[in-house]
Amino acid sequence: MTFRTRRIAPPSLVLALGVLLASSFPPCPTSAAADAPARLATTGRFDLKGDVPLDDGRVVAGDGSIGRMNWVPADRVGEGYTINFAINRLGWRRLAVSFRPSRSGTVTLTLMGPWEQSSAGGVLRQEVLWDDLRVEGAELAADPGFESKRGWEGAGVVEPPPAASGSRVGRTWHDETLSTRLAVKAGVPVVIHVQALARTPEGYKDMKPIVGRDTPAHRLAKQFLRGANLGNGLEVPPGQDWAVKYTGDDVKRIKAEGFDHIRIPVGWHHYVGPAPDYKLSPDIFKKVDDFLDAAAREGLGAMINIHHFDDFTADPEGRKAEFLAIWRQVAEHNAGRPANVAFELLNEPKDAATTEVVNRIFAETVKVIRESNPDRLIVAGPGRWNSISELPAFRLPDDDGILVTVHSYDPFFFTHQGASWTNRGDDGRQKGIRFPGPPASPLSADPALRLTPGFLAWIHEYNTAPAASNPSSPAVMDKAVEAIREWSEHYGRPVYLGEFGAIMAADPESRANYYREFRKRLEKAGVGWAIWDWHAGFNYWDVDEDRPLPGLREALFGRP
Repeated sequence: MTFRTRRIAPPSLVLALGVLLASSFPPCPTSAAADAPARLATTGRFDLKGDVPLDDGRVVAGDGSIGRMNWVPADRVGEGYTINFAINRLGWRRLAVSFRPSRSGTVTLTLMGPWEQSSAGGVLRQEVLWDDLRVEGAELAADPGFESKRGWEGAGVVEPPPAASGSRVGRTWHDETLSTRLAVKAGVPVVIHVQALARTPEGYKDMKPIVGRDTPAHRLAKQFLRGANLGNGLEVPPGQDWAVKYTGDDVKRIKAEGFDHIRIPVGWHHYVGPAPDYKLSPDIFKKVDDFLDAAAREGLGAMINIHHFDDFTADPEGRKAEFLAIWRQVAEHNAGRPANVAFELLNEPKDAATTEVVNRIFAETVKVIRESNPDRLIVAGPGRWNSISELPAFRLPDDDGILVTVHSYDPFFFTHQGASWTNRGDDGRQKGIRFPGPPASPLSADPALRLTPGFLAWIHEYNTAPAASNPSSPAVMDKAVEAIREWSEHYGRPVYLGEFGAIMAADPESRANYYREFRKRLEKAGVGWAIWDWHAGFNYWDVDEDRPLPGLREALFGRP
């Protein structure tokens, strides 16, 4: 986790930065060249643009988000929505959204794909297949089953299966769309149902699934089921103080509370010497050793990582030699540690360290670690801040000792309310959001803040949507855990939630509700977890009172 510039995240749990990027840019073509670089899509997207105002937009079924278009003129924002939802290549995903036109008129529905730039600057070709379009409350001009291109316009195509039903599907990406029109009536709610599937790119090489569930990773993962992050500690650059101090007493308390491991973020890169050796300073080894030794005395597992290596994530190929050198030294230094010490390759890959890039570099890193630690549990996760939605694009080497890690802070506007350090602007400063929603009394937008139309729409949905579909409810957790379970079952890889948590600005009852509901779902699915954090802003422990914060012990361990 980052307490200087935290990631953007949408209301839906599995839709991370890629979804917001997709909804932050207009669908204007930049290049529809057939040789545009391809990537497996993890997000489906379609836009609604009316010649009349559209209100009450919400997702009514499926795992997605709906928001206003922030690229159109201010006086046209209320006439449209952009919709994003999680998809993969394993099976068709259903989504239903609703809206209400204020006057009779026409709405253009455009099927596309996510917006994401390649390293060369063009838009990545992330193709999406569409089927079974169904509209309630409006007249649809096009063939809803894509058996023909009747009523569809644009460079997207209609082609043979795989289809959810029938014999043909629609195929689009960001720069090759399919558009049609809906005739809407004043005040009559419209519901759009559709199914989507990620089209497998040419030359795509899938990861070989593991058949058994008794691999070294599965066995070792059982030692990392309930953890606490020592955040804002050893990852802080030398000479800086983020007002958080940890000692051996913290480790003792963590054990006494019922946790079975600690996750230790480490800024190894701050202690690296010059090329080509990149020799690590003894100072950082001593600091990490103190916590590993303390954990060993208490019988706790420990997971160490590389945290906040921003120079690497900005230029992973250019800093690969340094990255590999760090792990060679860390692995050799800790080769004699017990089996409940794990190596996590990199916290929250981001920016240029995309999932596809880290797939290659992590494979090399695993080989380096295996030279000195043939049996060590290695932990690795996908890009976009270890996003769950990136799992479909994540690839691991042929090594059955790897635990896959993902992170989640959804519902983001609840877990990060009042956090001025996020890059959500004033939206992140709004407080008073409860969990679960809807609230007993509607939340009023803070008049001192300049809130975006998308967040104002989120507040409206939070105030009015029932608990089963509220954006601040356990529904987002269900979607996250299901996405983890599906991927884990298909590939035979165990998955671990390395970070989740709610900020101290949230009210104590809501925080306890959040931790309890997430923990219950993770444990039912057999997914280990680590809270962010012990006492660094998302506190479990009340440092002043020397005890857990209200309700958290019961929420996480089922006891008062």
